[in-house]
Amino acid sequence: MTASRPGADPQALARVLQGLNEAQAYAAGLDEGPILVIAGAGSGKTRTLVHRVARLVASGVPPSAILLLTFTRRAAAEMLARARELMPASAGVEGGTFHSLCHRLLRQHGSRLGLARNFTIIDRADAEQILRGIVEERGLKSRGDKRFPKASTLADLISRSRNLEKGLTEIIEERAAHLAAYTEAALTVERAFEAAKREQQLVDYDDLLYLSERLLKENPGLRQMLAERWRFILVDEYQDTNAVQARLVELLAGPRKSVMAVGDDAQSIYRFRGARLRNILEFPSRFPGTRLVKLEQNYRSTQAILDLTNQIIAGAAQRFDKRLFTELGQGAAPELLRPRDERGQSRIVMERIRSLLDEGEPADRIAVLFRASNDSYDLEVELTAEGLAYVKHGGRRFLEAAHVKDALSHLRVAMNPRDYLAWQRLLMLLPGVGPKKAQQVIARVVAAGDEGSEEIDAAHALAALPESLRGPQFEELGRLMELLCRPGADPLEAVEAVLTYYEPLCRDAYEDHPRRLRDLGELPGLARQYATLPEFISEVALDPPSNYADETAGPRLTLSTIHSAKGLEWRHVFLLWACDGRLPAFPSLDEPEALEEERRLMYVASTRAQKTLTICAPREYYGRGQGLMQMRLSRFLEDLPPRLVREEAGARPVFAVPEPAPAPATRGSQFQNRPFPVGRRVSHAAFGQGKVMGYQGDKKIIVHFDRLGLKILLLEYANLQPA
Repeated sequence: MTASRPGADPQALARVLQGLNEAQAYAAGLDEGPILVIAGAGSGKTRTLVHRVARLVASGVPPSAILLLTFTRRAAAEMLARARELMPASAGVEGGTFHSLCHRLLRQHGSRLGLARNFTIIDRADAEQILRGIVEERGLKSRGDKRFPKASTLADLISRSRNLEKGLTEIIEERAAHLAAYTEAALTVERAFEAAKREQQLVDYDDLLYLSERLLKENPGLRQMLAERWRFILVDEYQDTNAVQARLVELLAGPRKSVMAVGDDAQSIYRFRGARLRNILEFPSRFPGTRLVKLEQNYRSTQAILDLTNQIIAGAAQRFDKRLFTELGQGAAPELLRPRDERGQSRIVMERIRSLLDEGEPADRIAVLFRASNDSYDLEVELTAEGLAYVKHGGRRFLEAAHVKDALSHLRVAMNPRDYLAWQRLLMLLPGVGPKKAQQVIARVVAAGDEGSEEIDAAHALAALPESLRGPQFEELGRLMELLCRPGADPLEAVEAVLTYYEPLCRDAYEDHPRRLRDLGELPGLARQYATLPEFISEVALDPPSNYADETAGPRLTLSTIHSAKGLEWRHVFLLWACDGRLPAFPSLDEPEALEEERRLMYVASTRAQKTLTICAPREYYGRGQGLMQMRLSRFLEDLPPRLVREEAGARPVFAVPEPAPAPATRGSQFQNRPFPVGRRVSHAAFGQGKVMGYQGDKKIIVHFDRLGLKILLLEYANLQPA
């Protein structure tokens, strides 16, 4: 247990371990040295971390000597707030994400790598724009070549190359063999991308980690200083770390190696992001003398659900052996439904949900989970037709929206006037400014800095533009930049000024500007949480708000991919498409490592359920180019002991319910303009053939196209024809 130190509080030492079970208390009370906590789903890992922080402080460890690393800033803030409730002196503990920690290190010490203090953090959309520009400037894409990889594909390949620490050529061979002919072009783009980031002082999310590792490796004095500063390091969700994050932990820990890593190998499901299962499996060998603690008591699910999940994960080839148990009672066994097809699946899930709601179950206690986003399209149409509101996790993030990026580009150039990307974005908003003129203005702005000092003032650079480039549209932009470039500019005032300036530009640029302007109303509330403009821009890029759904809409059903559901829980969970080819997905069937992760996905989905778990596995699927296929039950559910799952009474298949015939239009009806019955096959000039899924009012039609998925079209312009 933790030794007593000068400044220890004996009463607090006893108090901070109260309420923990035996395994949690043991983990929280251990002293220095490496510790690995294998925390099963719902076993109270957050509680263990919180109490360990409080316990260390109560034992006399200075709060500033403790560093807590998590994968979201919200998680770190919540844990530290709970630690302060237990032990008020914990207020000085440092916590945050890997990326935010690396961001702070690079702001303070990045000059040792030639990085300016005012570097800009770019997101995925920014990276794609730069890559697109490189392809165009270098003439890498032949005219009419439709097979040349898109900017999004190039960005994905380059990021995978870095996160998996393999050469780009190898990544293309393994994951995009159909693009092998473009390997040399991709390598050229990769080199130019790195050069552009260096020239413009831009840093992407991958750079934050790799540059920080390089900083620590090349500066042993700095490394030693940080190791002496943070004597205790706690890392949450260790199974989700990639190779460089694991190395950063080792570098920061120094020779003392007082690291507590908490995670669950059975919930490692982010391999596509570079997460490395071996990090948690190899922790004891990387940190000799590791004490292993297993948290196996589950506080979320009934034993019947845990019996199934234990059986699912028992088939994993590489794992720490553990068996979850609970004191919440046995409960009902999970139910396996075998409807005939996707429509049958949607109907029965909708009916079960409706029954739960009729029984008084709150909508936000019910979730439908699935492997891929398109797995829920048919159900979404069904729920919409029934008027059941839902929220879907996994959509576009707030800061990826074009109008939000437009507004923030003005703040970015005020902070880093060498940010070509932001300059181009805000200049192209101005009437009469095209790509050529924008490039001329940017060249002048950067030249103004090159001719004088290293620092460039955006407002002064704009004012110095020659008359040939300065039009009346630049006057208001110049006044805005004067305000933004003032020393100590208040983030809230700056954001309000940008929105006032940007509103008429937004109205001109977007037909749906009322919705976009409502979205932008979120920015002032975010800005007022920060003391300086650089802090606001950097932190919002590091930990952006999620989807901008209306939080006042009341409780709604949750539809979510399994990846987005990790860490969440619901009283009632429905799992769609538990079939070979869907879960596990077809591309994983012949790759052992990928197939292992698919098993963990099934485990994560099942452990989200508290009270009931309903698994759906349709018997048939109609695929474009494949015809009607018989679907095999997911291999992870085959050969289960009969007591673990129950099939619907009589084990009869649930057949698809035919679409009702459309009601005849009546005088004054709001639905008179519905030219195609639901279920009819139609053809579109650009999108090809598809099936009518429903209508939105009398102006929009919902069609699921064979090649492109679900689309909502304006009837007036769609020009649909019977297939």
